[in-house]
Amino acid sequence: MALRKITKIAAGLAFGTVLLASGSALADERSEARSHFKKGMADIADGRYDAGIDELKKAYDILPHPNVLYNIARAYVDEGDLENAVAYYKKYLEGNPKDSAEVSQIVTSLEARIRKQQAQLIEAQQAQTPTGPTPGGPAGPGAGTQPGPGGVTPGGPTPGGVAGGPKPPGGGVAGGAEGNVPAAALKTGDEYEETVVTASKVAQSPLDAPNSTSIITEQDIRLSGITHIPDLLQRLAGVDTMVTTGGQTEVSLRGFNQRLSNKVLVLVNGRSVFVDLLGATIWSTLSIGVEDIERIEVVRGPGSALYGADAFNGVINIITKQPGEGGSGFNVGYGSDNTTHGTAWAAGREKETAYRFSVGYDYLPRWSREVGDGRRDLTLGTGNQNVSSETVRMDGTVTRQLGKDVTAGIQGGYTSGADEILGVGPVNDILLNPFYASDVTAFLNAKHFEVRTFYNRIEGHNILNAGTIGQSLLPGSFNLNVYDAEAQYIDQFETGKGVNHDLHVGLNYRYKYVEWTFQEGAVAENHAGFFVHDEVKIGKPFALVGDYRADYDPYLDRIIQSPRVSVLVHPSQQSTIRGIIGTAFRTPTFLEAYLGFPIQLPVTGGSQLAVGNRPDQPGFKLNPEQVITYELGYMNNESDLFNFDTAFFYNHVNNLIDITPTRPITVGDLANPNVPTAPDGQSGLYPLFLGGFENQCQVFNVYGAEIGARLLSPIEGLDFYANTTLMDVRQDNSGCTPFQQSLLVADSRTPALAVNGGAQLRTKFGLDASLDGHYESGADWAEQVVDIQRQQIHYASFHLDPYAIVNLSVGYRFLKNKNAEIRGVGFNLFDDEHREHPFGQVVGRRFMGLFTYKF
Repeated sequence: MALRKITKIAAGLAFGTVLLASGSALADERSEARSHFKKGMADIADGRYDAGIDELKKAYDILPHPNVLYNIARAYVDEGDLENAVAYYKKYLEGNPKDSAEVSQIVTSLEARIRKQQAQLIEAQQAQTPTGPTPGGPAGPGAGTQPGPGGVTPGGPTPGGVAGGPKPPGGGVAGGAEGNVPAAALKTGDEYEETVVTASKVAQSPLDAPNSTSIITEQDIRLSGITHIPDLLQRLAGVDTMVTTGGQTEVSLRGFNQRLSNKVLVLVNGRSVFVDLLGATIWSTLSIGVEDIERIEVVRGPGSALYGADAFNGVINIITKQPGEGGSGFNVGYGSDNTTHGTAWAAGREKETAYRFSVGYDYLPRWSREVGDGRRDLTLGTGNQNVSSETVRMDGTVTRQLGKDVTAGIQGGYTSGADEILGVGPVNDILLNPFYASDVTAFLNAKHFEVRTFYNRIEGHNILNAGTIGQSLLPGSFNLNVYDAEAQYIDQFETGKGVNHDLHVGLNYRYKYVEWTFQEGAVAENHAGFFVHDEVKIGKPFALVGDYRADYDPYLDRIIQSPRVSVLVHPSQQSTIRGIIGTAFRTPTFLEAYLGFPIQLPVTGGSQLAVGNRPDQPGFKLNPEQVITYELGYMNNESDLFNFDTAFFYNHVNNLIDITPTRPITVGDLANPNVPTAPDGQSGLYPLFLGGFENQCQVFNVYGAEIGARLLSPIEGLDFYANTTLMDVRQDNSGCTPFQQSLLVADSRTPALAVNGGAQLRTKFGLDASLDGHYESGADWAEQVVDIQRQQIHYASFHLDPYAIVNLSVGYRFLKNKNAEIRGVGFNLFDDEHREHPFGQVVGRRFMGLFTYKF
């Protein structure tokens, strides 16, 4: 109790310091930069160049954007300060923009103009200078006149050769032949507006996205101090995160989270990173660190219409920083129970070629040890019962600009180490030790065509963490290879006055090859898909988005279709009403479809034979999981100080795939040649039961609401966010047989209520902080357990109590350009010990210190 009081007092003092500092703080980076940018552009449009340039500089200092440099330079041209114009144009050219040739010509013309003006000034001064000095001061008319901005004397020629003041913004600057400056308009795009690409595979405002979309920004990542990527997602509405081990956090959208969560498609820059063997994302296999991430886009709702299988409840797209951006630096951290994190990165650009490379190391301890010291009744899969995940990673990307609208690139990553995950059914606490993951991607992006191909590989060994003496630890090895290629055609056109189309048509091919000890044999699959996306804007207030995809699945040997329609109405320029009807599916994984290994039972010499191809039911096939969604949402971004987003949805879910109840092998099966009755060749165990996977007989009807808001304090410095998710999962058992109903137990898996809230701030003198709170109500879980008395595996229901956690991160940036930062992070400050899964580890309190330096 004393420790808890001390913790609460410390947290209160820390956040009190944050509040006291708010008088000199800055609001959300993007929003504040956007506010200064808009004001600066308005001032320039009205001819108030000094004020406009000052506002643009403030925007750039808060959140650098190359177009701001361009506009500052262009404003200096119109004001007549050519030296500063050239300096800012050159700074803009350092980023090697697509219009570099055009801007280089402008710089050359401006430098020629400056030389001509300087020569004219010298000639004028020489003509006015007398043959001898005049005692007492300068002589001659105009001798005391000082040059104005850009070396232009008052009353002399203006930069454009036009007298009478500055020209309107965006106009050309005319002049003599050797000093002619080509016309060049200001860049008046939405430089600081949020954009998303995942919802429709094209950059657009969240207001125009056909799905509900949330964003984790670079500021959110830095201020949180979180170094484990999936934990960043906890703050979002509709996202269900579940800590199972120290190294694995399962993530789902709009419910149905589980061990080895398989209903969300996770991408890195559009490349799928889930492990096809399990259909789950093993986060430790990713070759990037949090420092490499520009933003994370989360699309809530079915995504199969664009992405095919596995985008069942949505898509998470991790978008990394562009090559050449972000500079170079390192970030190192150390915390409770030897938690360790380190990343070093380097980025640069040489003319048309840009690069970014990073390397990293992570050590994550277990939250709790399920096996204590001195246990002599157990056989262990590893001698170190403290480590949950330990990995080394490296990643790199190189791009080359081949023209104004053509970019080619190659990316590669490699990760190796060990990780602890929870398996499915009665198989828990599995070690991947060691594993090796690698990937290579090549892409070519043009105005109307995009082509990408990649190769993912993961291999290694798996073993149970612990087992009783005489019980097998089920050692195995796996080797997964995935080749993927996608091409799409993009075009924008009109079919009538005010009717504009944004059309995407694409093809996809995916080859999978798996060798795994627990499969019946090596398996290869060839998948293919076709999709079309058309966004039709009818005037400004109305848009209709249609998506359709057809996928061929070799296991099912049939084509699965996924349509989606979204209707968007804009009551104002910064608000949207969105209606959606869509479908999605998930096909059986290799684990579910091709399983074949014995699970040891408590009875000596007996096993449950887990198989995908049922020997007692010839021709058996799993069906794909299906969901149909109806959604109505509203988003309002009218104010720079307040954003509001809400969605109400209904999901109808059927054919969920889960472990089948055990089927006993009887004496009558001895005469059936299809049913295995002989002992297993490797383990020597006699099969007493048959198991595997099946489609659940029950149907789920999910009613949900997501409500979120972000408030930027009028006092520079403090901004707040809050969101809540309400879920009502209703299980319909009417399609189950009496025998199936006798086996069912309470199973919601989804908390009825989840609430997130917090505050962030940045200060001018370098103090930054983030305070985040998260609450989840209780839930009931149906999980398989081994019944020793009945000598079989069956379902039992487990209830999880509500829990609440509070995280605090406080950092201080220092040195000349705030290039260095020290940060302290406290997770679960009040030490609310809880489990987020019935078999998961006990989550407690942890602290970590971080040091970052950029150069």
